[in-house]
Amino acid sequence: MIYGRSFTEWPQRVIEDGGDELRVLLTPGTVGLGPELWIKSMRENDPAARGQLLEAYARREWAMANWTWQRNTRLAIMYTDRYFAIAPIWDERGEFLGWYVNFQLPFIRTTAGVDTSDLHIDLVVAPDLSYRWKDEDEYALAIRLGLVSDEWQREIEAARTEALTMVERRTGPFAEDWTSLPL
Repeated sequence: MIYGRSFTEWPQRVIEDGGDELRVLLTPGTVGLGPELWIKSMRENDPAARGQLLEAYARREWAMANWTWQRNTRLAIMYTDRYFAIAPIWDERGEFLGWYVNFQLPFIRTTAGVDTSDLHIDLVVAPDLSYRWKDEDEYALAIRLGLVSDEWQREIEAARTEALTMVERRTGPFAEDWTSLPL
């Protein structure tokens, strides 16, 4: 949730609930809700729509629409005490593609499930543990628009270091065998 409103809503299957670590699976064909501008950016590969979406967040005005999750299977490993989630991802053939580290608020439990908010920057890690940062331009815009507080920026910087350390030391989810889907 952001500003008291949903950003996205996805029904996901709980694979493991360890209290402060939650693993949920999102598979192709799952219908959820997402911001119309995000859906436009995905359908049309339109980066301008993503910038418009951040501006809509800043104005607290965005419309939601149905979206069907496409192509990849994702297992989100979320934490109650970390500003990121680590998501192993597989293609439609079940081949492991790597990890997607989504920087987000630590999750909290609600009567509807769990709640977190995206923090506009991501890390993509290949199976060989090489990596690249994604959406740094969007993160900078989100900061300029006031969508990422100073406190969150400090937490994100610490989380970036923590995530990279996990990759470099091959710990946590980066130490697990992801050659097969966790079905």
